[in-house]
Amino acid sequence: MWKLQRYYLRELTVNAAITFLVMFAVVLLSSIARGIQRSQGGGVLDAVKITLLFALDAFPHLLTIAFLIATVLTFVRAAQDRELLAIRAAGISPRVPMSAAVLVGILLSVLGSVAMHYVIPDVHFHKYRVVADVVRNAFLNLKLGSDRIKILDTGYVMTFREHVGTDYLDCTIYCPPERVLADMRSPILRVDRVSMPPPDRFSDSIHILPQGVRDPIGGAYTREIPIEIPLRDIADRERRHDRDDDLRSDQLLAEVLRGVHLRPHEAVYALFRRCCFSLMPALLAPIGFCIAEFARERGRVLALVFALVPLAVFYLGEVLGARLLLTTASPWAAWLPAAMLLVVGVPFCWRQLRR
Repeated sequence: MWKLQRYYLRELTVNAAITFLVMFAVVLLSSIARGIQRSQGGGVLDAVKITLLFALDAFPHLLTIAFLIATVLTFVRAAQDRELLAIRAAGISPRVPMSAAVLVGILLSVLGSVAMHYVIPDVHFHKYRVVADVVRNAFLNLKLGSDRIKILDTGYVMTFREHVGTDYLDCTIYCPPERVLADMRSPILRVDRVSMPPPDRFSDSIHILPQGVRDPIGGAYTREIPIEIPLRDIADRERRHDRDDDLRSDQLLAEVLRGVHLRPHEAVYALFRRCCFSLMPALLAPIGFCIAEFARERGRVLALVFALVPLAVFYLGEVLGARLLLTTASPWAAWLPAAMLLVVGVPFCWRQLRR
């Protein structure tokens, strides 16, 4: 029996690994645009890191889908080659080859449990913080990536010819009407150099220092133009606050038990949801085997189409569970996907294995 299980165990493991790598590569490529967008204010390495973190955030979904596809492909090949028929003819229960899929499913459930409770929350937290909030918000809000900088709510707009470090050369500053001084003949000023030095740790604002200011109509302008931007105005704009998805399960459970979580039913729902996702490979193992045997005469493509049914049931349960949480405030709604999958899968597997 062990030789038979080892035979299918090896084939299933290889198919699952290849399927997962292909799907992960597709997700990685699709995350490049988001990584570039999120890395504004950082460098190339920041874009690569954000892209990788966004792809890793899809790990639980990829693990489940890749394993189900690999299970169906492995055993539909065995069914079409009459291997499963020969096993039945030899008096061996179909549960013997199916146990190989169950073993891999249990192993992936353990791996997925560790990832869902400890690794993925950290990934979800750090993917939004590769570039510091102040740096990224300053880049986006001040539009430092273009040649036209609007200095937040001050009303000043600056264009420049060249950017060297923290200095902007050959600039033109457009002053708002309410900030035009009495001795200024034009709201447009020409500036040789504008410096934006980064704030030190004791400062709570960014100081903009124009040098060589000239009024195009009145000539040289010697009075200083103080421009100051509070860091709070930069950091708090478009800031993303922590959510339950950013906390590990032990941290989330500690907040609930200590009574400091604002919405404890949502926190428990997040914990149950992670447990439900972790169990998915083990639940889908027998279903994938029975789908493969059921589609023996129908081909591999149709078998993959049949494999979409349990996935559709699971993700439908995920959507309905979230809606049920909003209406009932019951965290047990997180188990609805697994319950729906059991309702659909148990009769199907029971019928197929007893044939």
